[in-house]
Amino acid sequence: MTFSTELSSLQGPALQQGFAELCERADSVQETLLLDLVRRNADSRFGREHGFERIASVDDFRRQVPLRDWNGIEPYVTALVEGEADVLTQGQPVSRFVMTSGTTGKPKLIPANEATQTANGVTMALRLLGVLRDHPEVLQGDILALANAPVAGQTAQGIPYGSASGMTMTRAPAELQRRFAYPPAVLEIKDPASRVYAMLRFALERDLTLAIGNNPLNFTQLFDQLPVQAEAFIADIASGTVSTPTPLPADLRRRLEDELQPNPARAAELRALEALTARSVWPNLRLIVCWKTGLMGRFLADLAERCPPGTIFREYGYGASEGLLTIPMSDETSAGVLAIHSLFFEFLPEETPQTPDAPTLLAHELEVGQRYQLILTSAAGLYRYCLGDLIEVTGFQGRAPLVMFLRKVGDVLNLLGEKLDARQVAMAMESAQRASGTTIRHFQWVADEASLSYELCIEPAATADEVVWRRLVESFDRELRTLSYGYDLRRGNGTFEPPRLRLMRAGWLEALSQRGGYQAKPKIVGYQLAEPDLTEGFVSPTDPATEA
Repeated sequence: MTFSTELSSLQGPALQQGFAELCERADSVQETLLLDLVRRNADSRFGREHGFERIASVDDFRRQVPLRDWNGIEPYVTALVEGEADVLTQGQPVSRFVMTSGTTGKPKLIPANEATQTANGVTMALRLLGVLRDHPEVLQGDILALANAPVAGQTAQGIPYGSASGMTMTRAPAELQRRFAYPPAVLEIKDPASRVYAMLRFALERDLTLAIGNNPLNFTQLFDQLPVQAEAFIADIASGTVSTPTPLPADLRRRLEDELQPNPARAAELRALEALTARSVWPNLRLIVCWKTGLMGRFLADLAERCPPGTIFREYGYGASEGLLTIPMSDETSAGVLAIHSLFFEFLPEETPQTPDAPTLLAHELEVGQRYQLILTSAAGLYRYCLGDLIEVTGFQGRAPLVMFLRKVGDVLNLLGEKLDARQVAMAMESAQRASGTTIRHFQWVADEASLSYELCIEPAATADEVVWRRLVESFDRELRTLSYGYDLRRGNGTFEPPRLRLMRAGWLEALSQRGGYQAKPKIVGYQLAEPDLTEGFVSPTDPATEA
C-alpha cells in the first residue's frame, strides 16, 4: 500500500493529521516512495534499460537514471500512445493522458494511471480541507468551478485524453459536486464561447459563495460576459432553456435542459438590476481560489474590481499537468507544502545547468530563501523529469519544505548578459503603473536579437495621451534599471537604447488567451511579439542624452 492509498482512506481532520505526520519524516517518506516505485516497475522497458533491479538507494537511482526533459521522455510516451504495454511502468496501465501545450506548439500527452489519480485526489482533498477549515461559511452557498472537458478525445488505441482540470472536477467529493453551479455535461460543449455561456447561464440561478479555478484571468473574462449577454441569459432563465451562441447537439441540449425549470422570478430579479455583473448577481461570493503566485498575481487587481467588496483570494496551489505539487496553508501566502506523499522530488540550485548527471538535492536538504529548479519522479513513469520550473523555499512543515512557484526557467531574456527575468519585469511594471497613474490590461517586454534592443508592448485598460504613455515607459525603464545591474550597466553605457513603447489594440490579451486554451498564461517576456497585427501605434523614447 502506498502513502497515497493510505491517506485516501482518511477524511477530514484525520487526513490532515495523517499528512502532517508524514511531513515530520519527509526524508524517509520520500526514500520509501521512490524505492517502492523502482521495485514495482523494475520489469518495465524503462526499468530494464536503466537497471532498476540494481537500485537499492536514492544514490543508486541518481547514478542509474540521468536527468531528462520532455525530449528525453517523449519516445517512451509515444510508444504508450501507440499501444505498447509496460513501457514506463509494470502492470499499471495508462488510464488516460493529460493534454497540455508543448513548447513547440505540439500538444504533450502526459501519462496518468490510477496511482497518480489517487495521489492527486488526496492532494486536492487536502487543499479543500484547508479552504473549509479557514472558510466554513462557503458551504452555505454554491461553487463555481472552472474546468475544461475531462475527455477531449481518444488515442488510436482507445485511451482517453483531456484536461487535468476536468478530471479534478469529476473526482471531487460528492458533497462538493452537489454544490457545483453547473452540471458536468456543460464540459462536453466543444465551442469555448458556448461552454462559457452555459456555465454562466446555470450559475446565474445559484447563490455563489466560492469560485475555484487556477487562472484568475479566466474568471475576469468569464465575468465580463455577464453584461454582454445579459438579455440572452435573462430570457433563458425565464423560459428554462439554454440558447448557446453555437447550437448544441440535440441530445446534449436535452440533457442540459432536463436540469432546468422556467424561473421567471429569478429572471425578474436580474432584469431589475442596473447591470449584470459578478458584484450584483452574486453578492455573497466570499472566496476565489486561484493562482496568486508567479506572474498570475498581476491579474488579481483587475479581477477584484469585478467581485463583491471583501472577496478573498486564496492560492489554488502549485501544480502542472504532471501532478499537483503543493498544498497551500493559508490565505496570506502563495507557498504550499510539497505533496511528499505523491511524487519524489529532487532539486537543482537556480544557476546549475540541467546536465544529465548534475548533482541534485532532496526535499529535506533545501534552504529557506533559496531558489531551485524542480525535478520530479511520478507513479506514471516520469523519472527524474525536469519540469522547467523555478521555485523558492519559504519555510518548512516538519521536514517537508514550503515552496512557491516563481517562473519557468526559460522566462529570462538575455541579449548581452543582462539576464532579465520575468519577475523583475513584472515588478518594474507594477511600479511604473503607480508612478504614471495608469492601468495596464496586459504587457509584454520583447527583446529584439537583430537590433539588440528592447520594446515594451501594452494593452491599456483606458485611453491616455502620449505624455502619459511616455511617463509610463520611462518609469518602467528606470525601475528595471534599479532591479537589474546587468540591464542598468548596458543602459548606462549606451549599449541599450531607451525602450520604445508599442500600444496594442483592445482585445490583445483575449487573443493571446484564446491561442493557449483554458489554462493559457500569456507571457510577459519573449523574443517575439505575439499577435503583432493588433498594434495600435508607437510612442518614441525621449532623447537618450537626457537619460540618467
